[in-house]
Amino acid sequence: MNVFTLLRREKKEPRKTRRDKREETRDGWPRSLWRDTNRRFFFQSPAVDLDADVLIVGAGFSGLWTAAHLKMSDPGLNIVVIDAHQPGFGASGRNGGWCSALVPTPPDRIAEETSIEATVALQRRMFGVVDEIGAFVSEHGIDCDWAKGGSLTVATNGAHAGRLRSDMESLRQYGFGEEDLRWLGTDELAGRIAVNGALGATFTPHCAALNPYRLLDGLVQFALDSGVRIFGATRVFKIGNGYAEARGENGLVFVTSRHTVVATEAYTTRLRKHKRSVVPLYSYVVATDPIPESVWAEIGWTGRETVADGRNMVTYAQRTGDGRIVFGGRGAPYKFGSDIHSEHDTSDRVHSKIVDTLHEMFPQTRNVRISHRWGGPLGVPRDWHPSVTSNPLNGAIHVGGYVGDGVALSYLAAQVVAARITGNHPELLDLPINGHTSRKWEPEPLRWLGINAGLLATRLADRIERRTGRQSRVLNAFMKLF
Repeated sequence: MNVFTLLRREKKEPRKTRRDKREETRDGWPRSLWRDTNRRFFFQSPAVDLDADVLIVGAGFSGLWTAAHLKMSDPGLNIVVIDAHQPGFGASGRNGGWCSALVPTPPDRIAEETSIEATVALQRRMFGVVDEIGAFVSEHGIDCDWAKGGSLTVATNGAHAGRLRSDMESLRQYGFGEEDLRWLGTDELAGRIAVNGALGATFTPHCAALNPYRLLDGLVQFALDSGVRIFGATRVFKIGNGYAEARGENGLVFVTSRHTVVATEAYTTRLRKHKRSVVPLYSYVVATDPIPESVWAEIGWTGRETVADGRNMVTYAQRTGDGRIVFGGRGAPYKFGSDIHSEHDTSDRVHSKIVDTLHEMFPQTRNVRISHRWGGPLGVPRDWHPSVTSNPLNGAIHVGGYVGDGVALSYLAAQVVAARITGNHPELLDLPINGHTSRKWEPEPLRWLGINAGLLATRLADRIERRTGRQSRVLNAFMKLF
């Protein structure tokens, strides 16, 4: 059976009616739990041309953390932030609400490209970032349901357990001890949370659960209070050396600046000559109604740890501040041509699989209603390596490539950008994300074939592991070819 046959077997989404689309989106936004429960800023397009010391394209976590760190480092900077939609329209307002110290690039690869010392420094810095964001939230009174309960990755078969223990030993080789990642046996895990079929789990304290949209609201308010000008509904379509051209509700806008920062993550593919810089892969999320205390008594989960399991296809979950479960996962097919559209923000098939996985892990929730379903694209570079790098053609600084771990990584990347522009904290420029350049993705149709074949291989590996309890070689064999 070849890859074309496998891909044809993928079920197509049923065509959505206009009513379906209206119910799933509002003004182009998905009906996420976060957006339904938060204040909403709305920014107009600029009415005149603009001049700034720093132009930031994109008003998500990357753009707003960059503005914040620049203002904290040099309060006199004239900063303009422009977004094609509104703050938080992208992954920053749609994610599962993890602030995690995870780095998506395997440490061995970072060490091979840089050094062991640089790899350790990056991971240590990420551990610190989680606490720094928590301190920022506290200092500025941002009500985002922040809870640093750590993170559990649960093994429900022997393959999961072997892989998680291997990951733990890999970190040990870089000098990280039990205080950073340790194994919980079945009894200790059961004292924290009741996951169906759990054989154990790894636990790291370096993760927090939060309402990401509320954190973003807090960053918007901090930026405004610091004198940052923010404009929405304005799409930048050309970036030159010291200028950018955009189109908004009032027509064309010309922006001059000494520095330009491009913080558009998955939407970078819409910029000229950046179609293959990253691929937008969709991740989907569901939220339950508030769960009755009687059900929580069966589940436990009083520490608000974030939760994943050890399968190859990523899952992620949190217990929210108001007693819901937010549960998400990847695995949606890549859209040909790196297509991003509001029609892709929900998927009946993928959302149903996510609900099935929720019920598989927490059968106590089978009678709890699903209140929200949403999704959105995240940016994936060819080597899964986040970066802060300069475009040699126009001098613009590009930041991103977080592969879904952007709540914390965007904070660090923004610090690196601020160090580049202001010259303060030069030690940040030694981190492996600074100056890293990922090679471009393959052109279509190779990109579509390769990515979707990889997703199929991942699902096949999980099925084999669930059936046999042994780690599958299918995915590793595929990745060596790809």
